[in-house]
Amino acid sequence: MSRQRRFVRVTSTLLFLFCFSLLTSALFAQATGRIGGTVTDSTGALVPSASISCKNLDTGISRAVETNAAGIFEFPDLPIGQYELNFTKQGFRSQKTDKVTLVTGSTMDMQIQLQVGDSTQSVTVTGEAPLVQSASSSVESSVTVAQMQDLPLNGRNALQLTTLTPGTAITDVGTESGQQDNRGLTVNGLRATQNNFQLDGAIYNDRFFDSVPTMPDPDALEEFTIQSSNYSAEYGGAGALVQLSTRSGTNELHGTAFEFLRNTDLDARNFFALKLPPFKLNQFGGTVGGPIRKNRTFFFFSAQDTQRRSAPSPVSITTPTAAERTGDFSALLPKVITNPSTGQPFPNNVIPASLLDPVSVKIANALLPLPNSGTQWVGVENQNLDDTQYLVKIDHMITQNNHLSGRYFYDQDNFQRPFNAPTGFFAENLFRNQTATLSDTQIFGPTFTATFYGSAGRFARTQIPEAPGLQTLQSFGQNVPLGTQVPIFPGIRDNISGFVNIFSGGALRQDSTSFIYRAIATKVTGAHQLTFGAEFERTRIDANDYSYTPGDNTFNGQNSGNAISDFYLGAESQFFQDNGRTFYLREDRFYAFMQDDWKVSHRLTLNLGLRWEPWLPPIDLNNSLTGFVPGVQSTVAPNAPLGMVFPGDKGIQNSIFKKDWKDFAPRIGFAFDAFGDHKTIIRAGYGIFYSFPEGLLYQRTDAMQPTDLYLSIPNPPSFDNPYQGFPGGDPFPRPHILPSQFGTYKFVTPLSGGVLDPTSRVGYTQNWNLTVEHQFHNDIAASVAYVGNHGANIMGSRQFNPAIFGPGATVANENTRRLYPGLGAVELASSYVYDEFNSLQLNVTKRFSGGLTLLTNFVWSKTIDDTSSATEGNAGPPNPFNFRSARGPADFDQKFRYNLSVVYALPKMKAAGWKNTVVNGWKLNVITTLDSGTPFTVTSGTDRSESGIGNDYANIAGDPTRPAGVSGVQEYFNTAAFAAATIGTFGNVGRGLLRGPAYFDIDMSLFKDFVFTERFKLQFRAESFNTENRANFQNPVSSVSSGTFGRITGANDPRVLQFAMKMYF
Repeated sequence: MSRQRRFVRVTSTLLFLFCFSLLTSALFAQATGRIGGTVTDSTGALVPSASISCKNLDTGISRAVETNAAGIFEFPDLPIGQYELNFTKQGFRSQKTDKVTLVTGSTMDMQIQLQVGDSTQSVTVTGEAPLVQSASSSVESSVTVAQMQDLPLNGRNALQLTTLTPGTAITDVGTESGQQDNRGLTVNGLRATQNNFQLDGAIYNDRFFDSVPTMPDPDALEEFTIQSSNYSAEYGGAGALVQLSTRSGTNELHGTAFEFLRNTDLDARNFFALKLPPFKLNQFGGTVGGPIRKNRTFFFFSAQDTQRRSAPSPVSITTPTAAERTGDFSALLPKVITNPSTGQPFPNNVIPASLLDPVSVKIANALLPLPNSGTQWVGVENQNLDDTQYLVKIDHMITQNNHLSGRYFYDQDNFQRPFNAPTGFFAENLFRNQTATLSDTQIFGPTFTATFYGSAGRFARTQIPEAPGLQTLQSFGQNVPLGTQVPIFPGIRDNISGFVNIFSGGALRQDSTSFIYRAIATKVTGAHQLTFGAEFERTRIDANDYSYTPGDNTFNGQNSGNAISDFYLGAESQFFQDNGRTFYLREDRFYAFMQDDWKVSHRLTLNLGLRWEPWLPPIDLNNSLTGFVPGVQSTVAPNAPLGMVFPGDKGIQNSIFKKDWKDFAPRIGFAFDAFGDHKTIIRAGYGIFYSFPEGLLYQRTDAMQPTDLYLSIPNPPSFDNPYQGFPGGDPFPRPHILPSQFGTYKFVTPLSGGVLDPTSRVGYTQNWNLTVEHQFHNDIAASVAYVGNHGANIMGSRQFNPAIFGPGATVANENTRRLYPGLGAVELASSYVYDEFNSLQLNVTKRFSGGLTLLTNFVWSKTIDDTSSATEGNAGPPNPFNFRSARGPADFDQKFRYNLSVVYALPKMKAAGWKNTVVNGWKLNVITTLDSGTPFTVTSGTDRSESGIGNDYANIAGDPTRPAGVSGVQEYFNTAAFAAATIGTFGNVGRGLLRGPAYFDIDMSLFKDFVFTERFKLQFRAESFNTENRANFQNPVSSVSSGTFGRITGANDPRVLQFAMKMYF
């Protein structure tokens, strides 16, 4: 059975079962907003006791309130959608305001003026919401269902539209997760791991990576809101608050069916590709929603299947030439390679055949092809993806004052992830994400509502490596047994720095499960809207990682002067191995808050809030978390090197990090109607926002003994037997050690891995903004804002046990020169990072009118930090004695960024018959993005400081500006201005000194609607991404020791075309 037929059959079956088992659905959720305002008469006097009804136009559900003595009315916790409001008061004409659109998390402040007259007389006012925000000090924007359905989306991932908000950017967050889409959202200079994603009012973060797991397809989403600064105390997270809302059923049956198609014939060739790589993408599915019982119960269902067969970007890798495979490196002259044994140059750069390592020769001949483009091998890495997702949602009105709503979302992603195209190695990755939520909103009276949430989410990943012929290091002659007793595929890991890596991946499992309970109540009293509540989150993370059990070999050129010649000499710079890492993390989080939105007058609103977020760090069920306190001898493991501490040692908690119950986050802000006409609004706010470390940080510390064994051997004596001469010999394979065995465990030194700093504190960010916005016309508004933040105690990882340089220092005696004896290369996770962000943000919005919707913004900003990741120790400071030496532009800093999005329905022309069909019903949509590039640092590429850390910066001794007439691809900057750091030093170049190529992209789509009836239409879509086919280059190679130093070797996607058919009913 074909995959398409299987998908249709499964989808039909699920839809059938869903329709006949609604009563068995027990998990529900919803997204809400608020409508409020002030009612006055024609003289501006407040009107108390006016009656207001609020009716949802999609579901027919109504609510009613009266204005209080201050003329204020509030409708809190309204489900998002379109509303009609009716205002009545004896002695005044009644007034109807229709088609008021409410979006997730928004506060709509209305100023209603009633006219004196008979209440039987009626005035109807168009209910378009003001484009300026007069009730909140937060900086926010929304992406509507029309934008998600109309704007071009590569891969139909609506996360891309978050970049339409000023201060946001999509950036790579690293490949640690292995996910096929590893892009993250950075907002206002904060890390992608600091955002708070919510789906239908419930937290939607994978706590292992603290990232959004999978986006539902755009047809399943109603809209989403991004609050980037100074949001309510109701919400946590230091980055953006991204609130996603799924679609709901209405009183009318509605739905879609679609298929999107891309293939090789529709694409341009990548700048570095020798030919078009194979590519095929099919995305198909649909939605259906409607009433089960009108005005009472509604359903919505969506399904999407994605099939992709691709080689998304060409790979350009330096592989050994035919001459180099025989030991002849004369082509490198005048660069000299030396004999590591004698320190003398090889005559004419030719290595005698007798010195070529037989293991290296076998590996290269079996796995590495000859160059096919100069010194480069250019080819493709095939990536196959099969993704299926379903979403089911039910909304039910138990009574007029009790709304039950729910949603279940399932996504399964089978992704074949390649490792190093020349080798043919790949790994099968299975991602399975499931979330279900329940919410119940109860209205206890016109001034008091409460909502109760329950949510469960499970995000699981399994990776199984595969390799042609099952090649292993052992099969090529390396005398290294597997590090684990677990029967898994052993694999192979050889890293030739700056050239080619031979890596088959590793077997691993990651499983993150969260249960969330939340209760929120809103009370309107006088001019105050009080919101208060609490939230409890319990997370369970289980993980196993066997990536390093085969052994990991690194050749970086420090022995002979070239990484490839090091490889052929078998002269390793580093050897790693472990017995597999196990990880069973348990974490509880508890939050409570109170928010007072005080309408001081019809022109001034104050937002006052306080949030309590105690830090309750996670524990590991195996007590595998390890800390470090200088000078302290463990009593739990008395044989441990000095400084190593474990749960149960004096003053050391099971979590290593100490609990902190005093984390209070105040929020204060105001919104002021400058002239009282609801056109010019001045808003400002300040708040403190906490951010907790992601689960991945703790896994990176669990490889320490005694629970697990992770060894790092610098400059091992031979490639075929790296444990030759090692004290005690090869300690593998080795079982995991239980806490009951810690007291008698004999440590294998030197220890390598990661430890936690027990003195660390929870990170927090101070956030502020000052915004002035003005509505020029009914459909145009502009704003100018200063947005800034400052982070302190942010988590980072850094090497803290350097080898001390001095006379006689060599790589071979590195571990004997370590600052802390018994320890090797060890990462310390601690709260040492400070960051800051300042920006000017300009934004212009044009609401739909005359067929045109437009959004454009410009940001001028600067982000500075000490490191941009909590989990990448090699991104820490090269100088461990001065970790501020790495302070500089953040890795994702973009000095300038400009966005433009346009949705334009072409004017209707007078025509009849077939001519009308041809010339009318067209729509043009455009997204334009321009940024000034991201910074990068020039490094030495080898351990010039001989500190055992290995990420030394380079020395700068000239002008880095590229000489005139030199190709920017071949030499992006003046490479002659840089040299490897002087031996024993860490380099003098600043972090982020240079900035990579700018990025410019235009995505477009053209639609043609064929309208058959009022309720049925067929839409043809043609979409292009990178329409101008511009080569958007990636950052150049920045390691002085690399054979491609200064060269750009990669570019982002070229122009690709996509066609689709979509049916609406």
